[in-house]
Amino acid sequence: MNETIQTCSSRDAERVSHIVLIAVIMIGSILGNGIICLLLVRFKTLRTVPNVLIANLAVVDILNALTNMPLMIMWYICKVPYLKGQSVSWFIVTWYVLFMYLTVFNLTVLTMDRFGAIVHGLRYHSWKTINKAKIAVLFVWLLAAAYTYGMFILGLDIDLGDAPVLVYRIHYLKKFGRYFIIPGYLVPFALMLIMGAYIRRSVRRHTRRLSMFCSVAKQVKSDVKTAKTIGLTVLAFVCMGVVPMFLHMISKNHGTWPHFLAFFLTHLNSMVNPIIYALKTRRFRKALLLFVKEPCGRSEPNMRSSTGRATRTVTCRAKEPRSQTTCF
Repeated sequence: MNETIQTCSSRDAERVSHIVLIAVIMIGSILGNGIICLLLVRFKTLRTVPNVLIANLAVVDILNALTNMPLMIMWYICKVPYLKGQSVSWFIVTWYVLFMYLTVFNLTVLTMDRFGAIVHGLRYHSWKTINKAKIAVLFVWLLAAAYTYGMFILGLDIDLGDAPVLVYRIHYLKKFGRYFIIPGYLVPFALMLIMGAYIRRSVRRHTRRLSMFCSVAKQVKSDVKTAKTIGLTVLAFVCMGVVPMFLHMISKNHGTWPHFLAFFLTHLNSMVNPIIYALKTRRFRKALLLFVKEPCGRSEPNMRSSTGRATRTVTCRAKEPRSQTTCF
């Protein structure tokens, strides 16, 4: 009798700890990514091509925190009895997978943007516009939806009765899910690695050559900084998205701490992205401080010091074009 009571109490404590961890990530994701969206609405100078794509990633993370994280608490941790059956399970699993591919495809487009800015230089800068970035965002959503729901058409005939969501999820993965992981995950990351190698090679080749041209060198430096920030974002997703994917595939004991860790890391990535932007981009920090002081004002973050302006006046007499590449 005592052993039964101890077992139940330990399970309750474990369940509470899981709920607290997911709740912390959920709140952090909503606050951090919400600030990113507010800053882009408040400051016109932040509305650049890469920032439009980053804002889309922030919206994806917010929606993921508002929907998938509470649902996970309900069907995975608390095992709510009414979250079961064919239709409910199909909807919950497809909605969860949709946001996974939204993140992957958005990161691929972000890497493509940096590839064009650094490898193709002025030719790409003269071609890209904010409207084209918005079209790219629409394309990401349509592609992710088509890939996800096209894949899960194969699961419409799976009927396990009133089995819970987790049981349906396991059957989806065994029947067709693992076969779509390679084109859906590994191919985009292979493209990102290839483009990253080209970006690094181009930076090394042209850094010394462009140092004598102030305006061009300034733009290349801005592009490289943005590429590094996005590179860290991609790396964070590899650690917190791809690694948990393999944990899900090899984990046999569902409901254990290692299996929960895979879900936890996947959701943690939504909260990490704003931290990366805050640590790596000075413009983000400047805009955030100005937003706290003047939330409804019209002033823009000033990134130039008086010394810097004087130095640029002497060394760069030609008027420099406005850069559309600065990430925050």
